Amino acid sequence: MFSPAVRLAAALSLCAAACGTVQAQSVYAKAGFLGAGIGASYGLSPAVTLRADVTTAGSLSRSGSTSDFDYRGKLRVRQAGGYVDWFPFDNGFRLSVGLQARDARLDADARPRASGTITIGGTTVGFGSEDRADARAKLPTVAPYVGLGWGHNTVQRASKPGFGFIADVGVSLGKPKVDFWVSDSVRAKLDVITGGRAQDQIDRQRDEFQSDVDKLKVLPQAYVGVAYYF
Repeated sequence: MFSPAVRLAAALSLCAAACGTVQAQSVYAKAGFLGAGIGASYGLSPAVTLRADVTTAGSLSRSGSTSDFDYRGKLRVRQAGGYVDWFPFDNGFRLSVGLQARDARLDADARPRASGTITIGGTTVGFGSEDRADARAKLPTVAPYVGLGWGHNTVQRASKPGFGFIADVGVSLGKPKVDFWVSDSVRAKLDVITGGRAQDQIDRQRDEFQSDVDKLKVLPQAYVGVAYYF
């Protein structure tokens, strides 16, 4: 999963060795909207820095609803990124672009109401212990990133080694993909009520999930942290 970041980090190290400017480097730790992570950077010039990092939020429990469908599930976000930072001014402000390789998804299962029923695509059916209705929303494995921030200008900090503040605000781009399926027992109940049109109701529910998670195609990210320059 994190091999792209490992390869980029190796490339940064080779570049540093070739340029012979070992002082223009840093390591950093950050935490924020999508978890916590660590990374490394190398300064090509006072205006350009290369970075690579990995972050994870672990697995987070989440409950919610989409239209008439109630669910409970787990959200997992892990990602690795490679970035180019451009510093237009003679300070720590920067603009950043990059690519992120990630494993980000929400796995959810139906949560019956107190009446022991669930609603799928507008059709309400009984829901017992033998029944299943599951959904998965998965973000693209590779996504572009754009943002702005403060810090990581390692060439400017080469004469002042030590700790410094870093911050990032940006977005990654990519449309999520949704899958939705039900057990044979739930499909049979839908067929009885709808006169054999269970698949229409299943497809309708999948489309409602897709519409709900499409808002994640522009995924905000925000982090603060500390870097050590050396």
